[in-house]
Amino acid sequence: MLPAPFTPDFLNRLEALRLRTRREFLGSRPGSYSSPRRGTSLEFADYRRYSPGDDIRYIDWGIFARSDRLYVKLFREEVDLFVYLFVDASGSMAFPSLKEKFSPACHVGLALAYVVLANHDHVKLHLLQGSAALSASPFYRRRHKIMDCINFFSSAVPGGVLEMAPVLGEHLKRIRRPGKAILVSDFLMPLSSCQQGLNLLRALNLDISVIQVLSRQEIDPPFPSGGLSLVDSESQAELRLRWSGDLQREYREMLERHNLQLKSFCHQAGIHYSLFVAGEELSKFILETLPSVGLFK
Repeated sequence: MLPAPFTPDFLNRLEALRLRTRREFLGSRPGSYSSPRRGTSLEFADYRRYSPGDDIRYIDWGIFARSDRLYVKLFREEVDLFVYLFVDASGSMAFPSLKEKFSPACHVGLALAYVVLANHDHVKLHLLQGSAALSASPFYRRRHKIMDCINFFSSAVPGGVLEMAPVLGEHLKRIRRPGKAILVSDFLMPLSSCQQGLNLLRALNLDISVIQVLSRQEIDPPFPSGGLSLVDSESQAELRLRWSGDLQREYREMLERHNLQLKSFCHQAGIHYSLFVAGEELSKFILETLPSVGLFK
């Protein structure tokens, strides 16, 4: 059964979307994404001198009339796309609850997966956790596989500490095909850790997009003034402090600075970045926000 946000109307609108890629890939089947190989799609690529045996339908007679030389048109071959969808399943993704953060993050992942499946491309799901065992699905293709995606995310239990780079590195060792990587996380970790993980994806020559998911409570903590005991959702370390208006403003400034630095790094590295606040309307984020930042076309 599809989660509540996935109404028939929402699914129909998802089918009209198509992921945008800023790189050319070598796929395995005919599809709708540019490849560096020459083919017979409608996207013009280049000219070359005519050679005996070339299809005369591709001769550019305009060039022949101007130069008295025969040239044939070359077109880009269009191929299928391989998408790697990484979802953070560390302990912090369960704060303040699964329903308020991890489930919305999975819904974002499901919507992206459905767009890929509806375009007859391939999607592989990865859960990023600190455990030694890697959790990843096989490649899925075609719409009916959305149920397998739902089952994959439904079986996930977020927990533990996530060291972004080492865990991503283990997943990337098993990637054999170039394509697009989409990373969904709260990115509530040292910026250096985020950068190291993203640089690993860049080193593999993947086209990368990141979606930061935060709960409303993380953006605006509803703590009462006075003594407070906070427990780290990943390490279980305890922190005692006195919460006040000044401390709340300092927290907001630190979070905004962290997010701005993450966004700036992504921009400089050619990575699509967007922020989803759990509790906002999923369809508006997918259908309006993501196209506006260039993830869809």
